[in-house]
Amino acid sequence: MRSRRLILPALALSSLVANIFVGALSAGASSGPGTYLIGVDAAGPTGHNFEYVDFFPRGQVLATDPQAVVGNGAVLDFRYNFGSLDGLHTATLLPFGVTPGQAWQQQPLVTGDEQESAPPPNLILNSSVLFQNPANCGDAANPCLYTGAAEVNSGALPAFTPSADFFVKISLPTSQPATVHYVCLIHPGMQGNLKVVPGTGSSPAAFASNAGSQWATDTAGAFAAESQVNTTATNPNGDGTNTVTMTAGTATPFVEVAEMLPWNVTIHPGDTVKWVTLTQKDPHTVSFPDLQESFSPQDPIQPVCEGAAGDTPATGPPPGFGCGGSPVEFALDLFPQGPTQITDSTTRASSGVIATFGGLPDRYSFSFPNVGTYSYQCRIHDHMNGTITVAR
Repeated sequence: MRSRRLILPALALSSLVANIFVGALSAGASSGPGTYLIGVDAAGPTGHNFEYVDFFPRGQVLATDPQAVVGNGAVLDFRYNFGSLDGLHTATLLPFGVTPGQAWQQQPLVTGDEQESAPPPNLILNSSVLFQNPANCGDAANPCLYTGAAEVNSGALPAFTPSADFFVKISLPTSQPATVHYVCLIHPGMQGNLKVVPGTGSSPAAFASNAGSQWATDTAGAFAAESQVNTTATNPNGDGTNTVTMTAGTATPFVEVAEMLPWNVTIHPGDTVKWVTLTQKDPHTVSFPDLQESFSPQDPIQPVCEGAAGDTPATGPPPGFGCGGSPVEFALDLFPQGPTQITDSTTRASSGVIATFGGLPDRYSFSFPNVGTYSYQCRIHDHMNGTITVAR
């Protein structure tokens, strides 16, 4: 989905990843409090669409995690990893006294649209999540200042930000150690923390080593989750046809496996395929055909131009979307579209949004009366795709 919103076993790669983190961190390190790289998401193994809903390093989120310690005055470089095929995240530092749970509750990604004279879409993406605050800072030359008094939000990396890097300088008005919490507002549960101390804190190399070990553990968990569901279950319908159940994404606490599993499923004419999602933080769709990264009226997220007389569809490219200076909103359509029978390779139909949270359905079915090959995808995560082969 990146263009519309604008890769070996885990343990074998862990040392390589750690070396990459070390190089990036050391290059930005200074002799004072220092500059530290915090990865936002990560590159997954080749051939797998793993979205890491994690920061690298994340600090002591679990009791077994090592602390991430920086000196007061340190600069943090939150860097989105473009090796992640379909990720979208914020790096949001919370004010003192606000817990991650409170932040996710107070700033949900999805919110209701305001009242207008013409009926607007019911739901939109929350602009306070998507866009940077404060503005006019965040690059290496002018990092945003975090004092603990107010939230500092990168906005949605990388689609809604000028760069994949978001720089923040820690400047706490205290000489006492303090804990700073940061979260992704798009994925509740994705969080990290830092212990801020007088002096220099940990070395950038220690940061990198912890990040590499964390990546290896996250990746091993994702492989296990993927393997567990990479199969189908077949149940007879009583009329000579079958219902084949498969998985539309699975997850661990730190990785969303954005894959249709199995990737290719072979059935017979008249059979039904049921997709069930097991994700924890990501929603998905099952949409026919696979349109890759082009826009489609089936997309559950549609840019609209906001106006006093009501919202109108946006007709241009980002960032202005052809709205002529009017504010841009991102309207949500959560519901199924089109037929439930996929009759040929050009049939356009979508499950609507499926998820394990938010009161949304976690499954959807399509039937296939005719021989053929049918490509499909998730219209929220463009690289999450698959094929249904119908053969006699």
